[in-house]
Amino acid sequence: MCAKITVDPFYDHYASRTSQMLSSEVRDLLAVTARPDIISFAGGLPYTEAIDPEVMLETVNSVLKEDCPGALQYGPTDGYVPLKHDLVEVMAEEGIPSLPEDIVITHGAQQGLDLLAKILINPGDHIIMEGPTYVGALNSFVSYQPVIHTVPLDEGGMVVESLEKTLEGLASRGIRPKFLYTVSNFQNPTGITLEEERRHALLSLSREYNFIILEDNPYGLLRYEGEPIPALRSLDTERVVYLGTLSKIFSAGMRIGWVTAPRPVLEKVLLAKQSADLCTSSFTQRVAHRFFRERDWRGLIRKLRTIYRERRDAMLSALEEFFPEEITWTRPGGGLFVWVTLPDYINSSDMLASALEYKVAFVPGTGFFPPPGGNNFIRLNFSYPELDEIWEGIKRLSKVVKRELSLASCLGLDVGAVSKGSCERGSI
Repeated sequence: MCAKITVDPFYDHYASRTSQMLSSEVRDLLAVTARPDIISFAGGLPYTEAIDPEVMLETVNSVLKEDCPGALQYGPTDGYVPLKHDLVEVMAEEGIPSLPEDIVITHGAQQGLDLLAKILINPGDHIIMEGPTYVGALNSFVSYQPVIHTVPLDEGGMVVESLEKTLEGLASRGIRPKFLYTVSNFQNPTGITLEEERRHALLSLSREYNFIILEDNPYGLLRYEGEPIPALRSLDTERVVYLGTLSKIFSAGMRIGWVTAPRPVLEKVLLAKQSADLCTSSFTQRVAHRFFRERDWRGLIRKLRTIYRERRDAMLSALEEFFPEEITWTRPGGGLFVWVTLPDYINSSDMLASALEYKVAFVPGTGFFPPPGGNNFIRLNFSYPELDEIWEGIKRLSKVVKRELSLASCLGLDVGAVSKGSCERGSI
């Protein structure tokens, strides 16, 4: 029997930009990885069990008792002012100067990215991103049809020399990029942090070539070792637009992020948000404010650092123990992710199907680059799995990797003695 083919009767009604909209590989994986028999390193899920549910119940009850009508009502588009004061304190932890009036609260930092894309990108505009980069930002920007240039990373972050060559090449053609997007601390997906010297060089290039910097900083407070590096926003408040979020240090489900920017940019963000959703949830903003006012939120961050540091160390140790020497990976000083580099003859998207047979999941690297790219990379998350799951999951994944190396060897590729052996798929 032939499969039924569904034809969209409205295909000619859609805006041309919908053809550029991409589905997030991370979100697509969630349905599969939610199965209890799968050890998932796929989602960037924070460990919400670190918060006592009784504390949250008391916090919600106090919000409703104090002002139930207000909590259930519309609120100002730019956000709940008492929470803005809390966010000023959060940014101050990283030395970022701000005032409540400099902030627009958004429905997660993801909405902030979309609003910024809406106000900054015309079809055909040129923008610059890290390669690899955060998939949510990539997908938001792509839907507005820019020309995307990527700059490679090394252990010190964005390679500024490559960025400068890209800028010179664009300038020689009379092109000025609208903005550069960076996750400056413990980058998603690599876990790499932009070195301080390169931050100053990036700011200098921004002034020379007249482009805006979008600094996305979800993980800055999740540092497990070393000294903090000044945020780009703390070094230049005139050229840097900053995106923050409470998702990684409090609650992802409350969907609270924010944008702080030069006043003209912030005014455009506010107009875009008015047409997008009128306002962020008054209820969740009040709950967050009550938590940050009455609870030890700095203590919660210290607790999360301890949990995540232990899990990061477990993942790095498991990779050292089980993975073959052909494979390399980053060693992040914070954040939630390890970035694994496979030999270039292994396709990580194809390998995912094999991994799911072994009941372990990861995110293939292709989603973090404009196509084509990223075929031989995988992203691993260590924040959500328990310690025993990390060890068992990496052990399972190592079997998949070794099997792929063995198959490549059988095809005549020079993959090293470690992986040579039987060519049967089930032999490892």
